[in-house]
Amino acid sequence: MSFKRCLMPENTLDNLYRHFLESTGICTDTRKLTEGCLFFALKGPNFDANQMAETALDQGAALAVIDSDAVFSASKRQSQLFLVSDVLATLQDLSTLHRQTLNTPILAIGGSNGKTTTKELVLRVLAKKFNTIATQGNLNNHIGVPLSLLQLKEDTEMAVIELGTNQPGDIKELVEICEPDFGLITNIGKEHLEGFGSLEGVAREESELFFYLQKEHGLAFVNLDDPWLEQMAERLDRVISFGTKEEAGVYGKLVQSQPGVKLEMDNGFISESHLPGAFNQYNMLAAWAVGRHFEVADYLIAEAIREYVPGNNRSQWKEASGYQFLLDCYNANPSSMELAIRSITEHEGAKFLILGDMLELGSFAKAEHQAILDLLAELKLKDVILIGPEFKALNAPYPSFEKAEDAASYLSENAPAAGTLILLKGSRGIAVEKAVAHWL
Repeated sequence: MSFKRCLMPENTLDNLYRHFLESTGICTDTRKLTEGCLFFALKGPNFDANQMAETALDQGAALAVIDSDAVFSASKRQSQLFLVSDVLATLQDLSTLHRQTLNTPILAIGGSNGKTTTKELVLRVLAKKFNTIATQGNLNNHIGVPLSLLQLKEDTEMAVIELGTNQPGDIKELVEICEPDFGLITNIGKEHLEGFGSLEGVAREESELFFYLQKEHGLAFVNLDDPWLEQMAERLDRVISFGTKEEAGVYGKLVQSQPGVKLEMDNGFISESHLPGAFNQYNMLAAWAVGRHFEVADYLIAEAIREYVPGNNRSQWKEASGYQFLLDCYNANPSSMELAIRSITEHEGAKFLILGDMLELGSFAKAEHQAILDLLAELKLKDVILIGPEFKALNAPYPSFEKAEDAASYLSENAPAAGTLILLKGSRGIAVEKAVAHWL
């Protein structure tokens, strides 16, 4: 890390780490500041938190880490300003130093779909035996991963860190920050095609986690049912495999998919969940593989999975206003959209689909949205409405709306029959849940 030593020669990473250990934690937002914290003045496309450094100190921050010469020169409290060349790089390096100092075992989770659900299941399984922390929410990027690492305490026995990506190089950067001992890739699917260009590009990006583990003699948990991951496993020395094939190290058979997945494990043990849809069996099997490796008792693994109730529009099952809702609209890509649509066909009763645009597809957008329409036709699904400009531009044989609020007006006059299962799926920017806000 390159500090501006000419202004503050004492500004070394070790010195900043001592300040961190004496602080109440890290803050990047003055609206959520706690007294005695270290304030990191991050920059974004529409903000520069260097301008908030004095405010942070006024509100009780012990120190503000900045990278603005002008702010430093103008301040009368220079002793409380830690001037560096790059605040974000400093945050990342500080988190890596903290991770190396504590040497806590870290399991990193990547993949195109199901990362957060798998993380939540793995966290709960490991917590049955170890003092475990995990990424909060979806803080899985170049800022979120360092913030997660800085939550490690001396008594933390395990950490589960989620790795997100939307452009080439992200995973490589994140694994170099968190230095995982174990890794798990949920699957390879059509995520962020605007950035990766193809499914092969996605696979190359996600494989950086396994490449790092191979280089550092780490252990990979591999879903053998995913052909991309099965191929990657052939180049790894240390592997725990899972899936529905009997040759997997940990395998299970799908017994039930709705309203929650139920599995019969390889030893006959029954594992139940609140996760709807057959695709969630792989999130459960991943948690089983991790639990088995760390010698968590089978009954505790099953208990941890059964106790998890999804929320925040991620495989969330809800009953309201005489309907059943499957809220899976936190995000969407072509792969997860197909899985969600196919999963609702497993439901024997009446079903209604509210689908929103899939964002960040770039030049692939038209073809991938048309592929979803083709899938709906193939499955003979007729009770569907579409939301977003991409779907609307295709002139589909379904009611189509630019915005979710417009769909809400339509649904208020064209409500499905009572008892219908309603699937909501789309990218976060479309906010398809607003179409049924009057029922929720």
